[in-house]
Amino acid sequence: MVRKLLFLAVSVTLLLYGCKSKKHRSSGSEHPSVSTSVKYARGFTIDDFKTYQKLTVLNPWQKSSGISYSYYLVPRNQLVPDSLKGKNIIRTPIRRVVCLSTTQLGFLEALNETSTLVGVPDINLVSDSSLIQRYHENKLSVVGYAQGLNYELLLSLKPDLVLTYGVNGEVSAQLNKLHDLGVPVMLVGEYLESTALAKCEWIKFIGALYGKKKEAKNWFDRIDANYQRIKDSVATVSYHPKVLTGLPWKDSWWMAGGKSNLANIIKDAGGEYLWHENTSRDAFVVSIEDVFIKANSADFWINSGTAGSMKDLISVDSRFSALPPVKKHAVYNNNARMSAGGGNDYWEEGVVRPDLILEDLVRIFHPDKATDTKLYFYQQLN
Repeated sequence: MVRKLLFLAVSVTLLLYGCKSKKHRSSGSEHPSVSTSVKYARGFTIDDFKTYQKLTVLNPWQKSSGISYSYYLVPRNQLVPDSLKGKNIIRTPIRRVVCLSTTQLGFLEALNETSTLVGVPDINLVSDSSLIQRYHENKLSVVGYAQGLNYELLLSLKPDLVLTYGVNGEVSAQLNKLHDLGVPVMLVGEYLESTALAKCEWIKFIGALYGKKKEAKNWFDRIDANYQRIKDSVATVSYHPKVLTGLPWKDSWWMAGGKSNLANIIKDAGGEYLWHENTSRDAFVVSIEDVFIKANSADFWINSGTAGSMKDLISVDSRFSALPPVKKHAVYNNNARMSAGGGNDYWEEGVVRPDLILEDLVRIFHPDKATDTKLYFYQQLN
């Protein structure tokens, strides 16, 4: 699902516009900061200063190293300190936002800030019915993404901020283009985190943009506690079923890295990811032949791509019918909550509710440990 330039140094100055009132900058030096507590996430830091916050995004695309982008959040009712002259200034709370990844929508939903959303990449990728309704009421625009990003439309929306992401260093071209147009833009790299809870913790990052530090912390703490409770319920199981994931594309099969958030949540659910020995958090390519060899030991198959039924699965490759999970009807896809257009709530609500994903996987791998058998994000293929 994840869509290689190596930069020795990145220095991008983004001129971000906030309030256009003719206020004079305040004087004064920068005070020592206190870092907001980040428990699991490794992709961002938040430093709290006396009159502003500093958000730093670390290594925001695959295989990046030593790269960071910093953003300075200044409340709308405060003057911008002289010490921040030339910095990436974002006025908060933001009122109009464009999200270029649907995974970012889950954070807005959790914070009750979807009303600030004015642009999405593709309405067919959205699962939230209220956002789809807003689109039909002409309150939400489709701006495209990657090479198809409609800069003219995006400009007309007058966003306070554009939230984007990078698969590789080529995203810097998009950042530079938006900078040239005077559009505030921020990189979000939650998908690179190695655990589901670390992804969820980016709600603190998004919460800072809305002045909702407390609300974001409360949400995360609640999800963390529930996740740990579910994880503990299978901590002592002796049976760890082997798990196959994904679906091939043409002659290649992109597998989640052995240190990825998918591999880790399978482990937390008492399963064993077939490629758990891989040491990368990034996806990697495996030949279909190698998959068949390894999958002969699989007990379950999850996240089976576009397959909505066993017939769909076998139509991709008839040899799938010989795999143990297919024979035992132990194939489960994370597509139980889909919109008519194809938007999948697993990639929206699932980002901020990893506890529900974990609970589903425990129900699948260890039904005897579950309080009920009803799945939320997953469904068994028939």
